[in-house]
Amino acid sequence: MEATTKRRPAAGQSQRRRKATLDQYMTTVGRSVRKHEFVDGEIRLMPYTSENHGLLVSNLIILLGTALKGSDYRVYPSDRMLYVPQMDNYFYPDVMVVCGDSQFHTYKGKMQTTTNPTVLVEVLSVTSKDYDELTKWHNYRQIDSLQQYACVAQDECRIDLYTRVGNSNDWLNTFVNQPDQTLT
Repeated sequence: MEATTKRRPAAGQSQRRRKATLDQYMTTVGRSVRKHEFVDGEIRLMPYTSENHGLLVSNLIILLGTALKGSDYRVYPSDRMLYVPQMDNYFYPDVMVVCGDSQFHTYKGKMQTTTNPTVLVEVLSVTSKDYDELTKWHNYRQIDSLQQYACVAQDECRIDLYTRVGNSNDWLNTFVNQPDQTLT
């Protein structure tokens, strides 16, 4: 008789997820110490982050917070939930910037999620790169208030910045890959 072993998918490979309701997701979020995102009816557990990931996120928050001090912009870390109403999905971006008053989606009078980010930033890792650059970007660009989306690599010197062109849904992609280059 041959022994059967269960194999987990390697990092970056998709796992089969069962569909969940929004109520199930909100119950999970309310009970869990770890973050979960809700994408196309699937509850996705957010992976733990590396030391580099954490350092990049905190440095970005410090830089953006300092640059935007005294303005009408506020910078939030990854514990601020984002709702994309056009897609009915919930995310935790690594960094979120909101201009002016925050607008919220309220779930059952309790959970408030931001709906009007101006800038979103994701720090990429080997396991999150495709998800951040494809799934999240597909959702994020549906947000009318969003003006910029940045993908920051943690394993190489590279930042991809997507900037909305006027009021359209056209986006200009600018990237830097040298330490002396700057982005606006």
